[in-house]
Amino acid sequence: MKTVTKVVDGVIKTLMATSAFVLFLVTFLQVVFRFILKSPLAWSQDVIRLCFTYLVFLGAAWCVREKAHLNIDVVISCLKPKLRAALELVINIALCGFFIFLAYYGWKFAVTGKTQLAPYLPVPMFYYYLSVPISAVLMLYYMVPHIIGQVKNFGGAQKEGN
Repeated sequence: MKTVTKVVDGVIKTLMATSAFVLFLVTFLQVVFRFILKSPLAWSQDVIRLCFTYLVFLGAAWCVREKAHLNIDVVISCLKPKLRAALELVINIALCGFFIFLAYYGWKFAVTGKTQLAPYLPVPMFYYYLSVPISAVLMLYYMVPHIIGQVKNFGGAQKEGN
């Protein structure tokens, strides 16, 4: 499992770095062509949109991996440790439900883009929309082991507390 996770981590990091680099490069070229050469690159909008979409959604999955997703610590930090652990577990289970929802309906939405092309490039919008279910599956992939660890720790904390 650790080998698979290393491969998935490497792929995500490579895709994020590539997306960020291409996003920077094409945006820079677009500015140069539009304002200096007075001849904008129409296709650049499609490339920028694709790179930005994947960078954002893969970044969201990476945040789940790093446990850096948005949360409100004010309420949780006021709770006793056992109650805090239980609430965090419930929240993470609810997030898994949301990720499943996002993967299912994200896929259904992505399929609708098979016949629709990007405005300037002959690329089906399916590939743009596919970022949603891919990131949802990745978020679920990273969240499930975290929940398993929480359950194990919660069970151990319960035994120690008795």
